[in-house]
Amino acid sequence: MIKSKKINVGISIGDPCGIGIEVLLKSISKTNTFNNLNFIIYSSLSLLEKQKNHFNISLRPFKKINTLEEVSESNINVKEVFSNDEFYFGKPNPKISQNGIISLKEATKDLKKNQIDILVTAPINKELSFSSLFQYKGHTDFFRDYFGTQPLMLMVSENLKVALLTDHVPLKDIISELKPEYIINKINDLINCLKHDFMITNPKIAMLSINPHIGDNGVIGSEDDTILKPILNDYETYINGPFSADTFFINENYKKYDAIIAVYHDQGLIPFKTLSFGNGVNYTAGLPVIRTSPDHGTGFNIAGQGIADFNSFYNAIKIGVQTFKARNKIV
Repeated sequence: MIKSKKINVGISIGDPCGIGIEVLLKSISKTNTFNNLNFIIYSSLSLLEKQKNHFNISLRPFKKINTLEEVSESNINVKEVFSNDEFYFGKPNPKISQNGIISLKEATKDLKKNQIDILVTAPINKELSFSSLFQYKGHTDFFRDYFGTQPLMLMVSENLKVALLTDHVPLKDIISELKPEYIINKINDLINCLKHDFMITNPKIAMLSINPHIGDNGVIGSEDDTILKPILNDYETYINGPFSADTFFINENYKKYDAIIAVYHDQGLIPFKTLSFGNGVNYTAGLPVIRTSPDHGTGFNIAGQGIADFNSFYNAIKIGVQTFKARNKIV
């Protein structure tokens, strides 16, 4: 379907009632740095046109938003995967949210078939998107089943990379998730990703502890001694730790490392978003394909106002392109 010497960047639109389409159109409008890319958006043409006009976004030097037959290098290409162009900014609507899921599924099909080189996903609302046709807690779980892997959520910014051993898992279930084979697979995925996707030859990684104060020699808990330390002994070339999470990020300790492994979602995402929010990227490591997304949600509270910051989405495109070039040894 798509033949071009340029890199084909596929984009799923996220929830049409949120800020996804706004930030993706704003990002594409920064064409000075994207002249080697083709954009293929999975949507309806009318929906994109309506939101483009609402926000008065200029897409020059692209001529227009174009329905995709053969990819046009002078236009923004739309693969029409649904016809509904309804949206109500900031108003949750499960029916309309499903268009974002259709967009995601169709884009992922093309990603798997190498019709697109990179997929950048705009935010979905997990509650509104959950249905009999999409029984997932988020994008990462969807990609896990679709590609039959155990993907690793890796949050990336200019000076910080945070990987999550567990992501959207209730706290009460964390320990039961931490089986040795599971941890080893996540560590190996991170090391391989840093080497091959981010071109870090000898990555230096920090592991955060399961318990506060690394368990205080068993007073608080013994899980760091019984679960983490035996595994880390086999990775001493790459990994230091475990470190107590409450003091790790002070005095810019994190800058000594190429990546940090957090045991659970908030342990990693709170410091990452405090230090990098608005510029960070969610990179899915451990996949045979490249998928990125911004570090924020649907932004219903500011949808339609034209004030959504697009830097995170822009960086998601940029990181996707960089890692695609690294994997394919493109200079």
